[in-house]
Amino acid sequence: MNRKRTLSILILVFAGLLALYTGISIYQKHSSENIIWIKKLSSLTSISYNNGENLSFVKENGTWYYTSNKEYPIVQSYLKELASQFQNVEAVRELKDGDSLSNYGLDQPSYTIKVKDKNGAQATYYIGNATGENYYFTVDDKSKIYTVSSNILSNLSSSLNDMIETDTFPSLSTGNLTKVVVNNNGKKTTYTSSSKNGLDSIAGGLGVFTFGDCQDYSASGNELSKYGLDAASRISVEISYKDTDTSKKKNLTLYIGKNDKDKKNYYVKLKDSKMVYLSDADVVKNILNPE
Repeated sequence: MNRKRTLSILILVFAGLLALYTGISIYQKHSSENIIWIKKLSSLTSISYNNGENLSFVKENGTWYYTSNKEYPIVQSYLKELASQFQNVEAVRELKDGDSLSNYGLDQPSYTIKVKDKNGAQATYYIGNATGENYYFTVDDKSKIYTVSSNILSNLSSSLNDMIETDTFPSLSTGNLTKVVVNNNGKKTTYTSSSKNGLDSIAGGLGVFTFGDCQDYSASGNELSKYGLDAASRISVEISYKDTDTSKKKNLTLYIGKNDKDKKNYYVKLKDSKMVYLSDADVVKNILNPE
């Protein structure tokens, strides 16, 4: 008797699960059929738009590059997300019997985005005025007008500076500095815990040193001379320290160039980087002439 009852319960449970699965499948199919796809493309290989500056990117061998200078180190996550937003574009709704484009801000759109996929298919998207939490949107010949979620704008406002992977400077203090050698026009000054020039003095400047605005993302050769960062002009600061996270011994060399035109900053760069930055003049002076 108990075996029959158990079997009946199992049959009922199975039937319930089957009904639930069928219901979910029907719902998902119905939901997918109701999606309004404005455009569906394959993997994108180029994106260009203007958000106050003209930005254009290409994808080669799985990596996104800034078209004007492929040496710029682009943070890939920005472009991957941007590409996913414009590869398959879904509408909130399609407007039927709409007014003229000017009524939606689509005659002079806020954004014009041009994309191309790996198969050579192209599309031009136009984003107009806001409407509640959405935006008016059209594509290619502007024959149809849609609204799209405001999420589509999330990465368009990012500047090129936002997308560049800039250098970082380690956290330094007397606690993790082991040796510093400053070479200024052939004159070397060495700082160690046991030397006449102790680490305490130079640690004050190095401890607060930071990179300011990037002035050049890919300076090399003759370009370095205008910043005073060519081999004949620059001051080198060779730093040995222990990483505060791993306690591993590390080395880096900071190059210091000339003042900017306002004399408020110095041009600086790391030895193994092509990026040139500004850094506060008072901080740099504390490194070059520690008290």
